[in-house]
Amino acid sequence: MVLAFERGDDEEKAFWRRCLEDLEQQDGDLDHAMALMRRHGALDDAMAEARGFGAAARAALAAFPYVPFKAALLEAVDFCLDRLY
Repeated sequence: MVLAFERGDDEEKAFWRRCLEDLEQQDGDLDHAMALMRRHGALDDAMAEARGFGAAARAALAAFPYVPFKAALLEAVDFCLDRLY
């Protein structure tokens, strides 16, 4: 959402402010929000950044032996990257 807001025009920013600051949601706002995020590539860019963080987490964990705790952390990384939102 932050990326879509930053990349949006004044009308789109007003939409985000109405929904998130003023807490005035209307029918169809979720679909409109998703369309704005797709239009501005926000979902793809956020996912790419998340993958980078996931790779950094995996690299940090590489130094540790494979034990159940490490397996759980790696599974958490995968879960976060596999879910849609």
